[in-house]
Amino acid sequence: MNDKLKYFSYSQNSINTYKSCPLKFKYKYIDKINWKNDDIGSREYYDSLKTGRDFHLICERYFSNIPLGIYFNEDDKNSKRFLKWIDNIKKIVPIKKEKIYLPEYEVRMNLNGDILQAKYDLIVIGKGNIEVWDWKTESKKINHKNVESRIQTIVYMFLAKEVIPKVLKIEVNVKDISMKYYQPEFDDLPINISYNEEKHETNRNKIQSYINMIKSTNYEEHTYEHNLYNNIEKVYNKEERMCYRNKSHCKYCEFNKLCNGKEIDYSILEAEIYGT
Repeated sequence: MNDKLKYFSYSQNSINTYKSCPLKFKYKYIDKINWKNDDIGSREYYDSLKTGRDFHLICERYFSNIPLGIYFNEDDKNSKRFLKWIDNIKKIVPIKKEKIYLPEYEVRMNLNGDILQAKYDLIVIGKGNIEVWDWKTESKKINHKNVESRIQTIVYMFLAKEVIPKVLKIEVNVKDISMKYYQPEFDDLPINISYNEEKHETNRNKIQSYINMIKSTNYEEHTYEHNLYNNIEKVYNKEERMCYRNKSHCKYCEFNKLCNGKEIDYSILEAEIYGT
């Protein structure tokens, strides 16, 4: 195991990054390269990320019962957008006295010697049930099929069962845990993901398998050929040194210029791993 992973805390972001491309994981989490352009082409992308972060803050304030800090400004497109979005949130998740609301709630657990963590947009505790809420602010609509199998869903629901009942000292059956993805841009119902014991054990095995693979990879020698989850190919970098990476993912990666010398297309750059 790489020494830099000795005290590493695994999350949906880091696992998803490895699943996308082991070399990308090395750059982000072992070499700790923070790759960010400040050109005109990237400005819209980073503005979109900031919009997502700002709206998550507004939701945190709403569910914490403190002033939202937004007002209507005719010249500010975000203020109009945020007011519309928070109105939709209020309709979808009205605050009820008998429930507990935990915005931006972070949990972690020791999973066979490794730390697994998650930070939820919102946890709602009802009578004998747990709802995990996640706000998605991207303009592209998501659907049940493409979110149920996400690493985010797997990690979040697993930890919701393993940690939250113990921390809050409540009894919750696994079938009474659900995860809801909601896009406030659209006046639709949230996408609901149900849970059960079979899914829970499957999620446990998947998470453990990913962590074991991350730990067993030799990042210095670029030996990723045992990664079973991707179409990993042998490639050569500019020093003519062989390495392995998921070339089909390159166009979605912020390290495309570093690996391939190609400009980044920010219109298709993957945003999910940044937590928006």
